[in-house]
Amino acid sequence: MNAQILIKTANAWFEFSKSKTGQLDFVGKAEKVNESELSTWQKIASSTYFTPSYYIFLHSALNMNPVVYVAGDVDVSDADTFDYLVHIGPLLAAADAKDSLLAGELYLRRREVFEKFAQLTSYIMEEVCVEVLFSLCYGRMQNVEADEIPLVFNSAKKKLNFDASRESLDQAFMRYFKQNSVTLTLPLVGTNFYNWTDDITPEALEKLTDNLSADDILAHAQKIRSAKHKFYEGLDCTVQAEPYNPHDKNAIICCIESPSAKISGNAGLEKAGHIRALAAKIIREAKPQKMAYEAKLCSLTYRTICVQVTV
Repeated sequence: MNAQILIKTANAWFEFSKSKTGQLDFVGKAEKVNESELSTWQKIASSTYFTPSYYIFLHSALNMNPVVYVAGDVDVSDADTFDYLVHIGPLLAAADAKDSLLAGELYLRRREVFEKFAQLTSYIMEEVCVEVLFSLCYGRMQNVEADEIPLVFNSAKKKLNFDASRESLDQAFMRYFKQNSVTLTLPLVGTNFYNWTDDITPEALEKLTDNLSADDILAHAQKIRSAKHKFYEGLDCTVQAEPYNPHDKNAIICCIESPSAKISGNAGLEKAGHIRALAAKIIREAKPQKMAYEAKLCSLTYRTICVQVTV
């Protein structure tokens, strides 16, 4: 194995190299890594600035703790290099999973670290830079202005072929969405107006471990965790246009299967929230004849529901 630095995520291995002059480079995905061959390498835990334990549900690609493996003859003791390596794992996984919102938010959380290696970070985010910019500028309630994140904006401008002298950024996104199929991760807004979040953790799921002894917990913890994950991952999720909405003709509603109804054996979607109006307007005006979007539940906390939508 010629690799020098490897980062393991849930679905992939990513490789970095470090030159004799101290230059850190991103090589790309590593194929056919035999973990047993890394026994003499340093095994470094990723920073807890990102942890799946924060979520009730997080899709499989991000439900992990990245691990950094460093070959014995490679020095990563430089503070900036080490800081970058222990923080970049979740961003690699989010970009690889096309989770544009999480990729953007992870970048914002540690932008000072990532911008010290701006070229590497731009390359890692290049494939999803348009989607990340859209999710940050139009999807979140605490939206970001494009010129506040030049690393993302400059990469996205090239893919959008954006020229501010002839169109607005809104128009550039409409044109791009009209010409391309795009996968976006977006948070739902207005969730407090609906009852779906009232039953976000059904009692039946919470009681799975109630009658287990210590030995039972050790033996079955993985099965219980897997069962809970599959339960939320299997909730039916629909995202579709709502042209009859009296408040907004461009509204896009998200409905998700009721957790309690599913446990009871009953079918039934319930309104969970809307795509933010700014994002919905661009999506609807780009493709006015498209009424339904392929979608899945992406992540879930007590405060936020995020869905991944292909438009």
